[in-house]
Amino acid sequence: MSGQDVPYRSDLQGLRAIAVLIVVLEHANTSLIPGGFIGVDVFFVLSGYLITGLLFREFGYNKYIEFLSFYARRLKRILPAMITMIIISSLAGFWLLSGVEAREQLISGPFAATWTSNLYFAFIRFDYFNEFANRDIFLHTWSLGVEEQFYLIWPCILVILFWIEKKLASSNIESGKYNISISGLGLIFIASLISSIYWTINEPQLGFYLMPSRIWQLTLGAIIYISFENLLLNKLDNEFTIDKEIIFKIILAFGLILIISSALALNRNIIYPGFWAVLPSFGAALIISSGYMLSKGKVSPLAHPILIWLGDRSYSLYLWHWPILALGFSLGFQKVFPKLCLLLLALLAAMGSFQLIELPFWKGKLSHVKPHRMILFSLLIMLTVTLTLYHTWRHLPKRNTDFDLSNQWRIDIPVIYKVPCDAWYFHARVEPCEFGADGANKKAVFIGDSIGAQWFSFIPALFPKPDWRIIVLTKSSCPIIDEDVFYERIGKTYQVCTDWRNAALDEIDKLKPDVLIIGNAATYNFSETQWLEGSARILERVSKIAKKVLVIPGTPNLGFDGPGCVSRNIIRDHVNISACSTKGRLQQIDTITAYLSRAAQRFPNVHLLDLNDLVCPMGTCSAITMEGIVVFRDSQHLTDSFVTSRIPQIRKKLEKLSTE
Repeated sequence: MSGQDVPYRSDLQGLRAIAVLIVVLEHANTSLIPGGFIGVDVFFVLSGYLITGLLFREFGYNKYIEFLSFYARRLKRILPAMITMIIISSLAGFWLLSGVEAREQLISGPFAATWTSNLYFAFIRFDYFNEFANRDIFLHTWSLGVEEQFYLIWPCILVILFWIEKKLASSNIESGKYNISISGLGLIFIASLISSIYWTINEPQLGFYLMPSRIWQLTLGAIIYISFENLLLNKLDNEFTIDKEIIFKIILAFGLILIISSALALNRNIIYPGFWAVLPSFGAALIISSGYMLSKGKVSPLAHPILIWLGDRSYSLYLWHWPILALGFSLGFQKVFPKLCLLLLALLAAMGSFQLIELPFWKGKLSHVKPHRMILFSLLIMLTVTLTLYHTWRHLPKRNTDFDLSNQWRIDIPVIYKVPCDAWYFHARVEPCEFGADGANKKAVFIGDSIGAQWFSFIPALFPKPDWRIIVLTKSSCPIIDEDVFYERIGKTYQVCTDWRNAALDEIDKLKPDVLIIGNAATYNFSETQWLEGSARILERVSKIAKKVLVIPGTPNLGFDGPGCVSRNIIRDHVNISACSTKGRLQQIDTITAYLSRAAQRFPNVHLLDLNDLVCPMGTCSAITMEGIVVFRDSQHLTDSFVTSRIPQIRKKLEKLSTE
């Protein structure tokens, strides 16, 4: 098919650059681009456009599609750099992380090597208490899985559409019009978009990760190519009487506005992709379309040399940025300067990957490998890497076992999780856990999420038998704030939480506790009004029922895995505490604590029990204390041993509150 590649468009390289930049900035946890994940949607539309162009021009030139050649070209273009990234990232993970961290953060490697990681993330990996899921080193490969699965079926779909077109309207093909094919693509587009919206609402994991829920974006690119190349372009040339360049620059500007505004306005607290993904996808479609009247994109502002340079390296940058950031974050490199260093390292890795790996297979000597040999070689490499990673992963220590030192701290949890008392998001039934003396004449009730529940062990110590009966009402990620909460892990509003919270408050009305203890995380994405008034509405209700109400503010997030850091920094039975310490974490939650304090001050029997000076003395949060007690059992939850060790200080704080 010599000479039949899709004509090079420099503006599309600029679009690639913008897409990868917003993805990288969002993954770097910058507040500038909260919706940077929409960059992947732009890539999907681009891929649909370019791949359909390759296949369409081949069919028009040869009257058939060479399937083996197509798959071989895709493998040459994508596989070498990806496999290199997987191998090097895995080696770095084995070397830099503790055994448990490596096992949990490299678990998707075999799936990434076979372009099935999107299926893994959609159907398998979903565990609230496994916070490593968000730092899976190969999490970003889900989009590559979607694209490769699309490439696998797309030639067949196009051949079927062209065959139907030829049978029903052969004159269309002869005249360069593909009306039936475009209509068929339109049906695929509509069916996929409807399924995406449905899944996003009802099964968010499936809606986000599965190819059928994303194929409408790739199909959108395909429709643009076939329409402009064979139908609309002629009409535009014949019908427009005003300056076409001005119109298409306006279209370009509108497309850029859609993409950039989506990246700035959307965030992880919306249901995505669904309808919202239409905005960046159509933005990309408009930009691609505009290039047809802007000298194939040559006069587009996106054709700037710097953007073209970055666009050429966008695939490698996408491959390398996340493993580098994920490993860096796991090691505690989360402040501004370390992040900049990680981003620079990612760019250098992308430059090397593009020059040394992508180009030789794409345009160099290795590009001439015969299709059948390339396919066989690729399958062999994928099988070897997959089996090697799986075999190595199997021998890494599991969580909650004795084969890794850090596990003794990961399972250092309150007794309420051994009962268990928390049904998470599965149902809204209130199932109280009771401790203490059955016939006690006083009742202490705790209600809150897992961050509040981490303090449980001080309650029976300070409200002991035989005088006290203790009741626990807890649901993870469910704040005791009178507001609906969007739960990112399930991708939708946490209705189970709202229903459970209302039922739990009804239970408290019946219990009429002497002491009510409320504890929440400080990380919920509420506004000042929601924090203040949502808390006040709860406190107004319970303050009329309980004799005394204690509100415990959320504790700071360490920013890295505490047990993993401690186990990595043990030298001759001593821990380098400074290597597992961080400053500035308290400032991130001080504002929320102030909101809770203002709400509590409205009611005379409500008191703020702030314990964060125990967690982060002098503003420094450490994974381990000077006495050798590990503080965090992950990056955000405290060990039960630490809580127990601080009971004397908590007792003094309570005594002080009683005298105020």
